Amino acid sequence: MITEKTFWDKENTWRHQYPINDGIIQKAESILDITFPETFKQLMKEQNGGQLMYPYFMFPDRPGKYELDIEPIHFDQDDVSLISSGELLEEVKLPKDLIVLWWDFHHWLVMDYRFTKENPPIQYIQEDYSTEKMSWIYIKMADTFDDFLKQLFRIVD
Repeated sequence: MITEKTFWDKENTWRHQYPINDGIIQKAESILDITFPETFKQLMKEQNGGQLMYPYFMFPDRPGKYELDIEPIHFDQDDVSLISSGELLEEVKLPKDLIVLWWDFHHWLVMDYRFTKENPPIQYIQEDYSTEKMSWIYIKMADTFDDFLKQLFRIVD
């Protein structure tokens, strides 16, 4: 079971330069007009983004494992963060009501706030190559962020 104590890879100090607190989380929620899941907020308060101890997940439609790290919450305009998700989504014509957890421009893992302002499902979105016009296929990965956490795993050498 993943807990706050085992979630972040403490050996890797990637992007720890952005400390976080309740005020920053509330400001981000206000800007994005959403409420982050409670577990997500707790994890971000422990460490504002970075690599995970259980970083791997699998997509339901294709083989292979994918490694997740989570962007920090910060408000600098010149750096990628959870706040700048909207700019990435706009580039590929995806709805702005998504918070990006992982992406490669053809596939996205998101918290889907299109139909709710809190406790969003986790969606996997993939480009649909079967049509001439650019379109997307949505596949639900989990009903909640907590349910998605249960799908994360690590590989022990």
